[in-house]
Amino acid sequence: MVGQRVREPTSCGHCGRRVESTKRIWQTDAIRTTLDIDDALMQTLLDRLPGRSKTDAIEYAIETFLATDAVEHLKKLAGTMDIEDVSHELRALDRTT
Repeated sequence: MVGQRVREPTSCGHCGRRVESTKRIWQTDAIRTTLDIDDALMQTLLDRLPGRSKTDAIEYAIETFLATDAVEHLKKLAGTMDIEDVSHELRALDRTT
């Protein structure tokens, strides 16, 4: 989350003088959510990832799970498609150009 101060001119409500008002605009590329996570599970995760915040630890755990799951998914697909090996033809073409 990044906070950015934006100055914009405005008039004082009491005397009418022009003053600069500072507003803070927040930009984020994350979803803010509340999770109900078992205390022991969270502590175990934090113990295995010392120095990380809860958010960093949870993001790491999700990324690791998704990467591992993707590999497992690809392994299950092994042998389900016929793939023609054309590497020798491509090498021959590459050598002639």
